[in-house]
Amino acid sequence: MRFHTLRVDGFGRLADRTFTFGPGLNVVVGPNEAGKTTLAAALVASLYGLQRGEKDRWRPWTGGAYATVLAYETADGARWEVHRAFERDTKGVRVYDAGGADAAARIGNGKTLSPGDAQLGISLDVFAQTAYARQRAIGLDGASAGDVSTALAHALDGGPKEDAALGALARLDDALRKHVGTERAHKNAPLRALRDECQRHRRAADDARSAVDALAALRVKIGNARADRDRDAAATVELERGVRSLRAARLAARLSALAECRDELASVHSEREAFDDVQDFAAERVTALDDAYHSWRSAESVAEAAAAALAEERLTAAESAELDERAADAGMFDDDAFDALRAAAAQADGARARAAGAAHDAAGARHDLEGGRAPAGIVLVFALVALIVDIAFAIAHEWLWSAFASVFAIGFGGAAFMRGSAHADRRKEAEAKQRTADAALSDEQRSAAVVAAVLEPLGLATLDELVRRRERYTALRARERAALKAEARGQTAQAAVGAEAERFDALADALVSDVAADRAVRRAAAQLRAARRRQRDGLDARLAMLTLRRGDILQGDDDFALQAEYDALLAEGVVPAPQDDSQLLRALERERAELDERARESEKSLATLEGALRAGEANVPDVAQLDEAVAQTQAEINALEAFERAVKLARRIIDARKEEAHRAFARRLEEYSAGVLGAISGGRYREIWVDPATLEINVRVPETGAIEVLDALSAGTRDQIALVVRFATARMFAEGLETPPVLLDDPFAYWDADRVARCLPALFHGALGAQCILFTASTVLAGAAVASGATRIELEPAAVLC
Repeated sequence: MRFHTLRVDGFGRLADRTFTFGPGLNVVVGPNEAGKTTLAAALVASLYGLQRGEKDRWRPWTGGAYATVLAYETADGARWEVHRAFERDTKGVRVYDAGGADAAARIGNGKTLSPGDAQLGISLDVFAQTAYARQRAIGLDGASAGDVSTALAHALDGGPKEDAALGALARLDDALRKHVGTERAHKNAPLRALRDECQRHRRAADDARSAVDALAALRVKIGNARADRDRDAAATVELERGVRSLRAARLAARLSALAECRDELASVHSEREAFDDVQDFAAERVTALDDAYHSWRSAESVAEAAAAALAEERLTAAESAELDERAADAGMFDDDAFDALRAAAAQADGARARAAGAAHDAAGARHDLEGGRAPAGIVLVFALVALIVDIAFAIAHEWLWSAFASVFAIGFGGAAFMRGSAHADRRKEAEAKQRTADAALSDEQRSAAVVAAVLEPLGLATLDELVRRRERYTALRARERAALKAEARGQTAQAAVGAEAERFDALADALVSDVAADRAVRRAAAQLRAARRRQRDGLDARLAMLTLRRGDILQGDDDFALQAEYDALLAEGVVPAPQDDSQLLRALERERAELDERARESEKSLATLEGALRAGEANVPDVAQLDEAVAQTQAEINALEAFERAVKLARRIIDARKEEAHRAFARRLEEYSAGVLGAISGGRYREIWVDPATLEINVRVPETGAIEVLDALSAGTRDQIALVVRFATARMFAEGLETPPVLLDDPFAYWDADRVARCLPALFHGALGAQCILFTASTVLAGAAVASGATRIELEPAAVLC
């Protein structure tokens, strides 16, 4: 098969483009993201259609028509056109011959139309593994080795044998599916159905035997149930005799207790009649009465204390007159004025003390000044005498004595100077102290004048007299205020006494209106009646307890009914038990109830068991008949298993012959690849082996003579050998099928120049027998290919829609 043209209406990033391909090697060159992979995918999709999940991936970026038209030529010289509308999936493919006639009926299989499958004779998986190398993936993928091996065997001379083997295998598989079935079959599985049927027959036979055994066990169980029922019936009769005896004793005890209860009720009713006078007395209000009485007594105590305090604090007439007098003199000053007056007096006293101290200090300083004058004069006289003597010795030229005299003169002169300076300082000090004394005296006079201006109008000589009068005024005023407060408290207490007395009298009138006496007597009368009412309430509680006791004894029954039941038991000859034991009676009654319940359950269970026995006897299948069905079904299973073993043996024989055919094509693939590899490697690599089951490639290394797997060689050598094997595979397809074009989607990306140079010979050699389209971004590789006669197809960036 050779591609001629591909018109792309819209596929991925390509739109409205037409590509023309020449024979042999074609080089599609363009930078990254120019659309090389998109063009390769469009070629494959035009032949085989889009795979699942690829429809959205290759949808046109521009949103236009999603379609291609591929024109190609087969080995017989026929020309074809494949029109694909990818939006319609499998319904959008049309194939036309050179005359424009629809060729779908000629190349389709009635269900789908795939030109690649029909005219190349290989599936898309085989095409992708052998004729379509994606980026950086030149080697064959072992995952699809079985499909590739089958396709190669069919393409070679063993094709008819391969078809016959495959047909035999298919017929054997059909026979197995029809007569035996497969493991995954759900509807047509005869062997499994027979096994299931045999299993059902066995289960039915086992169930029948189990049913027979169960019926025997059921008969034994029914016999045991009847024996238990009779034994429980006898125990119930004996237990009923004891219950009736205890019941008679219990009734006698209850009747006796009822008689005692009636007598005690009559006695309490008689005693209660003595308290009928307090039947309506509200004893609960006595507490409020006591509270009012104590509140009244407390209020009286407070009133008495307030009256005593008023009598103690009230001023006499003389004290009132004195208060008025003091208010006219000492009381006329507020606290601030009085504090200012006392401060002035204190200032006068302080100034007087300072003046006296300063006057004393000044007198002492003057005395010291007068006493220091004589010593200073004497020292000065000695200094003058020493000076005169010094002058005399100097005149006499007695220099030694003159020096001594000079020393004495200087010493006495310095002492005289010092005494004079000290005398001057003491004089200044005396003057300063005198000035201080004068200032203090002046302050005293001013402060004394201020105090005198206040005291003289009042006729007081000293401030102390004014202080005493003010203290007396304060004390009298405090007593007056205390008396007023005591009077107010007394009035409040009297009001409280009246209110509490009124509250007590109202309560007393409501409780003991017939008692006319003082409050203490009325309170005592109310407490007495409350005590009697409590006694009556106690009798009422006792009556209620007796009533409850009577109800507990009767337990909802009637006196006459109990007596009638007791008389009936005695008439029946029941002998009462010697002692009333209610606990034993309840235990026997519970036991009797349990026996009755067990008897009912026994009857019900016995009826159920007998019904199950009758149903089981009616439904037990024939065990012998079931065993015969099991034997017959097992015979059919044995026959089908023997047939299955024979078919599997035949399949193994055919598979062995098929493997021989696959090994034969593997040898031819090895011979062709070795010849081409030796030619392009200069005789370096001549021996190559291909595993037909996995397509794993092994090569003899000339340096060591060892056989190495392809992955152990260098990257350049590995890719060169893989490329040779891929072209050899395409050539072998040509021997029995159509030669597929080889698509290499930039397999040399990221290769260095040396590796590209080593693989170019293999590329050119392979393109001699089959059309090869190389997609690359390398302009160097494209140039070298074109120089060797390749067709160059440009994918310019400007032509790429973004």
